[in-house]
Amino acid sequence: MPLIENWWTGEIDWETPAGQLLKTFLATLPMNRRFHLTLYGSAPLQLTVDRQLMSGDVDLFSDDDEDLSSLVAAAKLDKSHGGFYLEPGFELSFRTSPRWRGRAATVQRGNVTLTIPHPLDILIGKLDRLDAKDLRAFERVIQLTGHPTAAELRLELQTAVDLFRPAFDEDSPNRYPENTRRLWHEIFHAEIDIRSDIIEPAIARRKQGYGETPPDYKRALGE
Repeated sequence: MPLIENWWTGEIDWETPAGQLLKTFLATLPMNRRFHLTLYGSAPLQLTVDRQLMSGDVDLFSDDDEDLSSLVAAAKLDKSHGGFYLEPGFELSFRTSPRWRGRAATVQRGNVTLTIPHPLDILIGKLDRLDAKDLRAFERVIQLTGHPTAAELRLELQTAVDLFRPAFDEDSPNRYPENTRRLWHEIFHAEIDIRSDIIEPAIARRKQGYGETPPDYKRALGE
C-alpha cells in the first residue's frame, strides 16, 4: 500500500476563491506578532485538489486556540457581511485522525504560518456530517487521485477509532458509525462492519502495544 503522503503535494492554488479570500484576510492581520492558523472543512480540498469543489465559507482556527472572530469581523469577512466568508472555529471542531498534523502541509506568508491538512484527514472529518456536498468531495478526491482506497480508509479509521466512541453530548449523537456505513455503500459499493472492520482491529493493535487491553476499553468504544 503506498504511503498516504505520496499522493498529495500540498501545493496551494491561491487563485481559487478560498485562496483569494485567505490572501485578503492575511493582509489585514497585525504585523507586530506571528500567527499560526489551520484550515479545515472544504477549503483545503479546493486549494490543493480541485478548484471546482466549492463551499460557502472557509473554516479556520488558530493553533493556540485564540478566538479569531474579532479579527475576521474587523476584516469584514465574517458571515454578517454576506457572500463568501471566513468561519472561525477551534481545533476541537476538527475531528479527524490523530495523525493529521504529521502529514499536513505548511506554508509561510509574511508573519503567518498556514497549515493545510492532508485531504485524507479532511475527508475523515467530513464523516461527522456526510451530506451531499461531502459525498461529492469524496468522489472528486478519489476520481482525481485514486485515493483513499477502501483499504486505506479502513486502516486510517482504525487509527482514528476514538471517533467511534459514544457521544459525550446526548443531544448530539455520534454519527460516525452510521455515516461510515453509508459512505462505504455509496462510494465503495460495499458493506463495512464497524465493530469487526474498525473497532476490533484497533483494539487488537492497542492490546499488542500495551500487552493487555485497557480495562473496559472495548465496551467504551463499541457499546
